Amino acid sequence: MENLQVKNYALVTGASAGTGKEIAIECAKRGFNLFLVSLPETGLENFSKELKYNYQIDVQYYSIDLRKRKSPKKVFEYAQKNNLPINILVNCAGIGFEGKLENLTADLIDTMVLLNVRAATLLTFYFIPELKKQKEAYILNIGSFAALAPLPFKCVYAATKTYLLFFTQALNSELKGSNISVSSVHPLGIKTDRVLEKVKKMGFWSRAAALTPARVAQISIENMLNKTPFVVPGIINKFYYSLGICLPHG
Repeated sequence: MENLQVKNYALVTGASAGTGKEIAIECAKRGFNLFLVSLPETGLENFSKELKYNYQIDVQYYSIDLRKRKSPKKVFEYAQKNNLPINILVNCAGIGFEGKLENLTADLIDTMVLLNVRAATLLTFYFIPELKKQKEAYILNIGSFAALAPLPFKCVYAATKTYLLFFTQALNSELKGSNISVSSVHPLGIKTDRVLEKVKKMGFWSRAAALTPARVAQISIENMLNKTPFVVPGIINKFYYSLGICLPHG
């Protein structure tokens, strides 16, 4: 991995906050050069400078709204123009909204589908030919435990994460025998600033199952590098998953 760390770049979307930010830090700790992508005006420039100074790596960044039609291609073109050979693609940018489907808005639904599904799919599509040029390459899709069962009041969000799960599994089959491995990670709960108050109101076992973004990032990168295709982080979460597959679908 030493040669990969020196010359190549890990592309991380959603890198300015939460799990994406911690994944960037975890990659930096391992000596990976970084290409960070996030929304404009989210502190990405300062975060990039901080990582570059603290870990003595090269950090490039691109502030863009991945929901927009041409954004995934623009990210790819930026990497090409600036000669950033990508050997790790982390699709972490995503968002979810709660409520009955009928009470959501078309804009909220569009946001979830465009960011969670379309952006991740197109970025993967554009970068696969470049990833194939590397000695070893990795795609990491950050999903959710919600992908594993229908989830009322989060039906669109859960469905987008189920898409990522099946997308990952199918890609692994298509890329079998190549230099690219594809992993998906499905945490039950993450203690980000945005959901921390909700976590505090949960029951004991739900609170215990929720992990910090740093812990999720560490588990995610470790399993990605080990080429683990399907990851449920945390002992309690693994128990819930094992219990779930033993029960009838309904």
